[in-house]
Amino acid sequence: MTSELFIAGVIPDFISKDASWFRHNRRNIEHGAIQNPLWRRNALTINTAWKHGLRGIVERILKMGYQMNTWPEARGKFSLRGGTLLIFPINENKIWRIDFFGNTLETIELLGASNAELYKEEKRKADRALFEYLRPGDYVVHQNHGIGIWRGIITEEANKYFLIEYRSPRGGEADTLMVPITEAKRINPYIGFRTPPVSRLGTPLWKQTVKKTKDDAIEFARKLLAIHASRTIATREPFKKFLELEEKLEASFPYSETESQKQALKEIMKDLESRFPMDRILVGDVGFGKTELAIRASVRIAAAGKQVAILAPTTLLCDQHYQVWLRRTEGLPIRIARLSRLENPIKIRETIAGLKTGAVDIVIGTHRLLSKDVVWKNLGLLVVDEEQRFGVRAKETLKDLKKELDVLTLSATPLPRTLSMALARLRNMSTLSEAPLGREVPQTFVLPYSAEIIKKAIETEIVRSGKIYFLENRIHKIPRTLEFLATLVPGHRVGAIHGRMGEKQLIETMTRFRAGEIEILVSTTIIENGIDLADVNTLIIADASLYGLADLHQLRGRVGRGQESSFAYFFYNPERLTVKIEQRLDIIQDTQFLGSGSVIAEKDMEMRGTGNILGREQSGAAARVGLNLYSQFLAEAVEKLRSTNI
Repeated sequence: MTSELFIAGVIPDFISKDASWFRHNRRNIEHGAIQNPLWRRNALTINTAWKHGLRGIVERILKMGYQMNTWPEARGKFSLRGGTLLIFPINENKIWRIDFFGNTLETIELLGASNAELYKEEKRKADRALFEYLRPGDYVVHQNHGIGIWRGIITEEANKYFLIEYRSPRGGEADTLMVPITEAKRINPYIGFRTPPVSRLGTPLWKQTVKKTKDDAIEFARKLLAIHASRTIATREPFKKFLELEEKLEASFPYSETESQKQALKEIMKDLESRFPMDRILVGDVGFGKTELAIRASVRIAAAGKQVAILAPTTLLCDQHYQVWLRRTEGLPIRIARLSRLENPIKIRETIAGLKTGAVDIVIGTHRLLSKDVVWKNLGLLVVDEEQRFGVRAKETLKDLKKELDVLTLSATPLPRTLSMALARLRNMSTLSEAPLGREVPQTFVLPYSAEIIKKAIETEIVRSGKIYFLENRIHKIPRTLEFLATLVPGHRVGAIHGRMGEKQLIETMTRFRAGEIEILVSTTIIENGIDLADVNTLIIADASLYGLADLHQLRGRVGRGQESSFAYFFYNPERLTVKIEQRLDIIQDTQFLGSGSVIAEKDMEMRGTGNILGREQSGAAARVGLNLYSQFLAEAVEKLRSTNI
């Protein structure tokens, strides 16, 4: 391990030299750079005092002629792995590794013959959780000392501490608090509704604020428990297991269930076997297997002679669910229909008639399912995919449907973990915390825009018979993008979809893409929700600055759905970066581990605001201490009230 690395540019004067020449002449090059602009542009010294983050190094070495590869197997190449840069400088004989902790350069070391340590990176990132993504100047909350300003990590006498800045007593120099990293659980990011006042150390004000907020949380918990109790009045006949049917369905599942899938399935089936209607939310990151559990639940209900409605927010996702349900229930005595604008009028009339007579067991549809002409014979289960994407009117209709129904809600956009913990004590919630066996996180590259890298990424994917998503969210620019790709990679089959296309044309294009008749699909964010194609393993976003953090995470989840390695390229224009855009790009670069959705959701909420999660009254209480700490108080209040039967 070293504290410094010298990197020489890929220029003719340097390419022919060997590593020993650079070692002998390094000081001459560094001194020459003072006088010679060419050498100055092509000589870079990196050390632990580097202040420009990982992106700063990447931007610099690209200008110096380095080429990005999945693995830097030769001099002049580099690769990215989350917060790690792997580079083979032309002035060295081996690969070097540069590790970042957030925006801070942490270590520089020569990589040995084995690269096994790289694959421990995911766990290390996940373990560090939010502290990996806090930036100096972010607001944080210490449970005992209040709201302060994050100033990073410092080392004192070989020990590491979190440094938090607090308001000075009389407007002088700010007070600071050094928190041992072993006490990380006492600190949370401040997620609030306004810029918070910074606390003062050693005053009773914070304790008074905490007491008032806890009292508010207890009152809110009483109201929530009363609402929850009113839901348990309705009863119905339990749904018993259909052994032969369900074992056949389970045996046809082509993957191994994760432990959290098994646990969630057990919880769902236990709900169905009780006398009370289910109202359960199933939370899991993109690709963690929520759909399969919904299929298992729907088959049990249909086998019992009741009907099932699967409600999807878009026609595209509705069509995909329809295909998946058909495939998974093949050979079972279950009748499945689709109800959306995609169907012709005759088919729609047949489906609606089948719902009324009971001839249809499971129907997958969009908002069309909520129309007044849809009448059910014996609806038993409602599965709602991404409820937050339905409008106010649709939600009112859902409320009417839910009163006597079993309801399973699927969500891939998790709330912050502490709020989820609180709500889990009020509403039945199952969480899928593991990725399916064998699934790898997409390798994410955050880079300044480069047509050369885009060309190489496309050609690399097509060589292995894969497909590519190319994101262009401005519909009026899609024709220009199609022309650009025709020039950049001539001879390859390119198609396009967007939300203003006719439904039939949309599905026809997706069908051709699935069949391999289209290799590159130019698309808006219409593909963001739930589209699952195992052979699409490269995502290219030409201007990632146009998308929110949660959008970028959801889009990244569209690749890497199979067993192949996958790649997500997020390009940006260095001259148009704002502080917020830089934050988003840094976070999406750093969160390269499976299950990062909860971290993404937390950071996204911190950056954009919390909206109306708790309601106006509770928002005021949460603002005093931050959403995370308030949620913890709420969870404790619910637990206490339940245990004392208040």
